[in-house]
Amino acid sequence: MTEGLVDEVVAIVESVLAARGAGGVTVTVDSGMANPPAWDSLAFVEIFTTVSERLGLDVSDDDAIHFMTVREIVDFAVANRR
Repeated sequence: MTEGLVDEVVAIVESVLAARGAGGVTVTVDSGMANPPAWDSLAFVEIFTTVSERLGLDVSDDDAIHFMTVREIVDFAVANRR
């Protein structure tokens, strides 16, 4: 797993959660849906789209299953970056 990519995904997730009013939440490679609690279904959609755009990923709705944890997002990005 690429440490720089982990840091980038963590920063994106923290940014999305902060914009939704959950500033100061600690996100790690093991964070995911409902952990932290602010990572709810609405945040999930925003994380999915923001990560896809910023990392240049071609994703479909079916790919959403790979976006449940930071680790899964990073693994998906490594395998699918343009």
